[in-house]
Amino acid sequence: MAAVAVWGFSTPEAMAQAGQTPVQQGQKEKVTQEQLPEPVQHTLKSDTYQAWTIGDIYKVSAADEAGKAVYEVTMTNAQGQTGVVRLNEKGADASERTEK
Repeated sequence: MAAVAVWGFSTPEAMAQAGQTPVQQGQKEKVTQEQLPEPVQHTLKSDTYQAWTIGDIYKVSAADEAGKAVYEVTMTNAQGQTGVVRLNEKGADASERTEK
C-alpha cells in the first residue's frame, strides 16, 4: 500500500532527507478525479485513504522512454496535515526510495 508523505515542501533536499529520489518529470497536467484510471480511483477510495480529503491531482508523464504516467494526489487529513501520494496507472505506490 502507498503511504501519504506529510511534508510542508517537496524539494529535492527534503526528498533526499526522507530517503526518496527526485523523479525526472516530463509534462505535468492537472486532472480531475473522474479522469483517473479506474485502478487509481479504486485505490483512493480504499480504507487507506478514507480519512483523507483529496485536493489537487496531477498526471505526470515520464521524461524517459518508458513513458509511464504517475499520478500525484494532494491530500489533507482532519488535523490539517497535507501530504502527496504518488500512484502509478495500476493504482500502486509509485514513490521512488533509495536503498542505503
